[in-house]
Amino acid sequence: MKLLLDIVFTFIKIQLLSFGGGHASIPVVQTEVVEIKHWMTMKEYLDLLAMDEITPGPLAINCATFVGKKLAGVPGSIAATVGCIIPSCVIALVFSRMYKKYFQNQTFVNELRSLRCMVIALLAATTLTLSSGSLYKDSTVQLDSIVIFLLSFFLLKRYRLNPLYVILIGGTLGILSGLIWH
Repeated sequence: MKLLLDIVFTFIKIQLLSFGGGHASIPVVQTEVVEIKHWMTMKEYLDLLAMDEITPGPLAINCATFVGKKLAGVPGSIAATVGCIIPSCVIALVFSRMYKKYFQNQTFVNELRSLRCMVIALLAATTLTLSSGSLYKDSTVQLDSIVIFLLSFFLLKRYRLNPLYVILIGGTLGILSGLIWH
């Protein structure tokens, strides 16, 4: 029971510190789950994120559910999901009332703009975290991973290919590169 409560309160804390959606929460979850609680290794966390990206649904909730499952099975999944959802619901209710009341107030508009800048910084930190764990292995550049990254980026930006297709292409290339070079 103590572990379940710890899971709930940890994910409440994570969500209260994570603004900007699921991707913005990735470094906060990493800090709590990998570095502070030691519930997972960095490799396990990166594998979880890869699974999370190909699983339908909100990233933060899926991530919480996977972490909870690893720690305490189905009860852990439920505890983590509840901890993940509660702050978002409360904050969304408060912000929706504030926005309706103050959406023409310039100070409020400026605050929203600064929050957008913070979200960009969080996403940049996430990108650096994911790239260091995916593009390098034992301080060696993984050329196949860099090629897959560049191709995926190109397909997404140039051709606006559906992300599901890019995931399937990237996964297929990853399997092939593993069979050929590793």
